[in-house]
Amino acid sequence: MALQKVLLCGKHDILLQMLRSSSSIPVEQTSETTHFQALTHAKDVGMVVVLHTPPANDGLSVVRNLKRKNPDIPVIVATSDYSGPTTRLLLKSGAEDVIGLPVKSDEILACYEAYFPGFQLRPIHKKPRPGSSAASMAILAAVTPGMMAAGMDLAQPQHTQAAFLPTTTQGTEQAYQGLQLSFFGAFSAMIYGRKIDFTNQAKHLFAYLAYNHPRALSRDHLARTFWPDKFENMPEFARKSLNVELSHIRKTLRDQAGVRSDFLVFEKNAYRLKLDRSPASDVLTFKALHQRIQEYIRSGEEAPDELLQDAIKTYTGNFLDDFPADTFGWVEIERQHLSAVFEQIADLYSNQLCAKKDFWKAIAVCNEILSRDSRMEVIHRRAMQCYANLGMAHKVEAQYTLCCKMMDQEFQSKPSAETARLYEQIKKVA
Repeated sequence: MALQKVLLCGKHDILLQMLRSSSSIPVEQTSETTHFQALTHAKDVGMVVVLHTPPANDGLSVVRNLKRKNPDIPVIVATSDYSGPTTRLLLKSGAEDVIGLPVKSDEILACYEAYFPGFQLRPIHKKPRPGSSAASMAILAAVTPGMMAAGMDLAQPQHTQAAFLPTTTQGTEQAYQGLQLSFFGAFSAMIYGRKIDFTNQAKHLFAYLAYNHPRALSRDHLARTFWPDKFENMPEFARKSLNVELSHIRKTLRDQAGVRSDFLVFEKNAYRLKLDRSPASDVLTFKALHQRIQEYIRSGEEAPDELLQDAIKTYTGNFLDDFPADTFGWVEIERQHLSAVFEQIADLYSNQLCAKKDFWKAIAVCNEILSRDSRMEVIHRRAMQCYANLGMAHKVEAQYTLCCKMMDQEFQSKPSAETARLYEQIKKVA
């Protein structure tokens, strides 16, 4: 079978050249006004890249139109507005991934590996090009599902099969003897079976280093990320603040877990965690489960209930819920992305249950999902449909009222036209 191609929707010569030079996958350029109805059953399109460069080119309508007519084709948005609210809006519109312009070659390779089965991400051995930044690598880890979790390549077998090991209080002889991380909900870390309690700023810094393992992050990048104002005005003082927190991390690891001093190493003006084995984390597990679900979808098969349940159970709360997202942009980006992935999985599972007419189970799943994140309007709609099929008009009314309150509190808006339309349709036949 011929290799599937990539469609670039919009004119961007540099991005087009990068898409073509990054692999042997064929790339075609098309106008942003293209009608995508003809792609509905296309077997030769593996991915669509949409440009979003407001105000000249707003790709939101293109994404919505494409996903409405071609829901199975992955859409990647390359945007010049890589802010948190815009990223979330693009993901909510149906994009599988959002990457910032100018795009780096590694980000292109990551998307190819995620959405073209069998494509392997090239190992990174060469030094970064002048002008490249550790920040772009952090963003790659944050926005690429099924690809990079805690900075690790899920294409490697030992990582795809890794499972997050929950905290245990029954001794340490059976505990995971490496670095064990929990990013969903409040951040926690265990090393050699021992829970580590950091001071607040040291915790933020350690989480960032651990999330990006095995990458080394430059001293100036870390200073700029955690002390941006100080770095802009007095960079030497920002570096001193970094040194203080790194000392706190080393002391905490030494005092609480007996960790040797070279656990946190400084090489070539950059810091990294030196681990003797791969870390285990809930985010790593969640992204690996999502990748397996995507493989079933691409092959036209139904994802097993057990796999979907595992993914939903792994997502125990928002990414780093105890971290101030307004202070750390990378937290907000990843939080939004993982929330969007969770919503996709939740929508898929609840829809499969409804298709089997297992409405009671679907309602239970919807309630569990909404207890994790009540902002998922699509799940509110699914619950309304289930109650309607069970003839429970009063529960439909209650669910719609709950959805209205959520939309007002979270987004200062009313439910979407789709939700309002569904509610009115149910009322007519009730």
